[in-house]
Amino acid sequence: MWLDPANAVVWLDAIASELGHIDPENAARYRANANTAKEEISHEIHHLEDHLKSVQGKGFLVFHDAYQYFENRFGISATGSISIGDASKPNAKRLQELKHHFEEEGIHCVLSEPQYSSKLIDSVFGGFKPHIGVADPIGVDLELGSGLYLELLENLASGIAECVNH
Repeated sequence: MWLDPANAVVWLDAIASELGHIDPENAARYRANANTAKEEISHEIHHLEDHLKSVQGKGFLVFHDAYQYFENRFGISATGSISIGDASKPNAKRLQELKHHFEEEGIHCVLSEPQYSSKLIDSVFGGFKPHIGVADPIGVDLELGSGLYLELLENLASGIAECVNH
């Protein structure tokens, strides 16, 4: 859910309201910060819509199926995922499905995640040479701070676009 920035806008009001109840002396500050963040997110949504236009209609594979909210928000769609839900290796049937996507549908981009080993991707594609990009849905390598969420979204969009358009 966090990968759809429209959800984050809704959460900001709820968070600011709850913080205001807990700490009434700073309630106005929480509301002001939430309003500023909503404006920044709105701007980022428009930026990412433009940035991801080149990806629309093009297939790519993701490490695991964590991106539906992001995909739906920006009109892009992963063709499939290597791991169904966790970091376990796919079974033989799943490997065949993935190879079909890669060979028959012309998929040439596979998105890995920094918190998982790329060995699973290597084992799936063996002799094939997809372009391997990085998509980080949780900001593993990002510094904590007020800009983390927007940086997470920007990095995710850039990782997808660079891999797909490579």
